[in-house]
Amino acid sequence: MIRIEILGDAIPAARPRFSGKRCYQPKRNVEYRQMIQSAARLVMSGKQLLTGELFANVKLYRKYKRTSRIFGDVDNHLKAIFDGMNQIVFCDDAQICRCVVEKFTDKAKPRAVIEIGALDETNLS
Repeated sequence: MIRIEILGDAIPAARPRFSGKRCYQPKRNVEYRQMIQSAARLVMSGKQLLTGELFANVKLYRKYKRTSRIFGDVDNHLKAIFDGMNQIVFCDDAQICRCVVEKFTDKAKPRAVIEIGALDETNLS
């Protein structure tokens, strides 16, 4: 099992922005993706990409209340996190067949904690 901790407030994925004919991602999303990639590379140093069906356990600790709109939707958080891990932790986030996401409020130490491992088919229900 791989455990990755990304310090700082988790940033949900945003829709691409358009300026004339140019398409771009907001700066904070680009910076957050780089943080995810750095943390993932550090953990995966010397290891091979995970293959096969995977499960993910994701815990989001943010400064905001869990039910607040500012916290963000879990699906947007997952998109940002998993897209940042593509080709570093696993080949593609399509390998994730089971995922548990929990949101917590932690003003003192905001972070995202992600555990990813092989899906044990005997535990499928």
